[in-house]
Amino acid sequence: MTMTTTTPVAPQPRQGKRPLFGVRKKPGRLALVFMRMPLRAYAHDQGHLLGHAFLEFTHVGRKSGKPYKAVAMVLRYDQTTGEAVIFAGWGPDTDWYRNLQAHPATNVKLARASFTPTQRFLSDDEAFEVIVKFRAVHPRRVHLASRILAWDDLYDDEKAREFVHAHPFLAFRPHTAA
Repeated sequence: MTMTTTTPVAPQPRQGKRPLFGVRKKPGRLALVFMRMPLRAYAHDQGHLLGHAFLEFTHVGRKSGKPYKAVAMVLRYDQTTGEAVIFAGWGPDTDWYRNLQAHPATNVKLARASFTPTQRFLSDDEAFEVIVKFRAVHPRRVHLASRILAWDDLYDDEKAREFVHAHPFLAFRPHTAA
């Protein structure tokens, strides 16, 4: 009679960062629940509780023509002009970003303000400056977002430049009559 023994094989460490909530190129169900919390706050007239950390915007479907609402984290808010800068976390193929390229946003809600926006798309250099200031002011938010979405180290300037090149940034400000 022969006895064989099996030795358990230790799991090999995975290469690269492993994101929280299983988020990779597109959000999973659990990530969507987490990321839609600010949208629910705005839907229940509680968006002001988020301060200037998140904004809600209404955009028009490029094919359907139907209005849609989305939320995004605000990376920079200028109190003087009312301009808020956001970015497409899943890159240029994000539906709302493609919709905004076809038709400008029709409404923005930020804290207690609601306005018809003027939107503009930021250059890579301007987006990089936004990231540099944001990571200095909000290191915990950068760390949390990086963990959830498995982004590279945004404190490395080269990786931050690659990030802004791959993730479009845009700004909304209240429309003023000329």
